[in-house]
Amino acid sequence: MQNNNIMNLLGFKDVVFNSLTEDNDFVHINASVTKMNACPHCGSKKIWVHDHRIQKIRDTHIRGKKSLIFLKKTRYDCKSCGCRFERELDFIAKGHTITTRLVCAIVSEFDELYSISSIANRYNVSSNTVLRILNCLSASRDRLSEVLCIDEFKGDSGNIKYQTSLLNGSKHSIIDILPSRDKNTLYGYFEKIPNKERNKVKFFVSDMSKAFKSVKKSFFKNAIHIIDRYHFIRQVSWALENVRKRIQKDISSKLRKYFKRSKSLITKPASKLTSEQANEVSLMIELNKELKEAYKLKELFYQYVLSQPNKTRAKKALREWIKRADESKLKEFKSCITAFNNWFDEICNSFDYSWSNGPLEGTHTKIKTLKRNCFGMRNFDLFRKRIMFSCNTIILLNLDI
Repeated sequence: MQNNNIMNLLGFKDVVFNSLTEDNDFVHINASVTKMNACPHCGSKKIWVHDHRIQKIRDTHIRGKKSLIFLKKTRYDCKSCGCRFERELDFIAKGHTITTRLVCAIVSEFDELYSISSIANRYNVSSNTVLRILNCLSASRDRLSEVLCIDEFKGDSGNIKYQTSLLNGSKHSIIDILPSRDKNTLYGYFEKIPNKERNKVKFFVSDMSKAFKSVKKSFFKNAIHIIDRYHFIRQVSWALENVRKRIQKDISSKLRKYFKRSKSLITKPASKLTSEQANEVSLMIELNKELKEAYKLKELFYQYVLSQPNKTRAKKALREWIKRADESKLKEFKSCITAFNNWFDEICNSFDYSWSNGPLEGTHTKIKTLKRNCFGMRNFDLFRKRIMFSCNTIILLNLDI
């Protein structure tokens, strides 16, 4: 009776408990498979024992310790049909020496940002076993949403430096991960998605990438293209920074060190500076007329352009700012002016709609943590699955690993 209660507690059927021992690290369970009375193929009762063997099976933790089951199994021969067989046990993964619940425990670890080797060590299995389990999982893409956010990230997977991520902008969930950011890869991917699904996308959020702009024009013609605010604001910051770098080359070494240490102050909005920091900035910009003009352009952009309430007024303000920047004759602002002219409507759309790539950048931070913990993942398919599983729900298709 006690043996049956122990096996019921463990959740094993057709198994008889014999003994249990434990040490500092492991719990050892000795058990045996119940006797069979008939052949499962023909139903004949004329069977005899062929041999016995003890199989070591890894199971989930018991009382915080790794567990091993030493299971005595018996093979039989049937006199009637000549088949050789043994009792099938549903708690053991087919063809392997781990329990199905251990497989499920390992699968649940993919929700976190652990490396393959750390998962293997935690559950007393090999890294190859964990990889085989990962290969049995399916990570299908989600459907495109009304708000489609797209951006690249440095994954260094599949011999390609940058990968592309797609995000549901309203639910903040990953739609899919693409192996590259090049135009051919993006076109090949979106061509396979039905027109009906693509037409449901109302907002297309991206950075100032020509490849993404081409994708939007080719596959999401009816969607409103929004440039993430961070990506066009930094164009102004970069221009100001380039002016500072040029000027500090021609000043004394003492002032040069001061300029380098104070570079974050001049890019910071004046409204967020303390009185002491504001005085430091005033001293810096008074040393050079061009730096002072560049700083005024930056402040004009923050205080005048970014404060506009809608697209119509933003268009007027941005045109005025571009004219002012062009009149300044600062060569560092030429690339900024060119970018604003090329992306004028897309930038102004961000003043009517609040969608951004902020949630996607947060996901990229999580991906970078996963990549760092795993010391990189060269296989893109496995890397994609780990990203999808850590951000979304996972589905186990087959336990026959």
